[in-house]
Amino acid sequence: MTSSNDHTDDGTRLAPDGNEPDDPDMTFVTQAHYERESHRDLTTEVIFAIADAVGVAPVDIKDPPLYECVDIAAIEDGFFGPKVAGHTRDSEGSVSFRYNQYRVEVASDGWITVSEPAEYEEVSGSE
Repeated sequence: MTSSNDHTDDGTRLAPDGNEPDDPDMTFVTQAHYERESHRDLTTEVIFAIADAVGVAPVDIKDPPLYECVDIAAIEDGFFGPKVAGHTRDSEGSVSFRYNQYRVEVASDGWITVSEPAEYEEVSGSE
């Protein structure tokens, strides 16, 4: 795993001030990084990140199908798409969506962060 300036060493995404976790109600689970020039498309990277969070093989990420939760092609096109009329689409920001109990955030810098509600971890850890 690689860290960046807006993440701690354990991958927790920091708030814009760089001091506190972005969302204290969410617990970091895993992170992946998407590269435009990678042999994997963004959909594949997101599925691998979710599978890592769930602890299953990527082929087991089926319910719900990812396309029912988010339009990954739109995110990929908006953040990482090809030039249009000679201008790059280097948008800045992030998009987050829910996949079951997980929050998946795709940032324009290529980081894919998977978090779960902090309460979920406490409840699931006590059983």
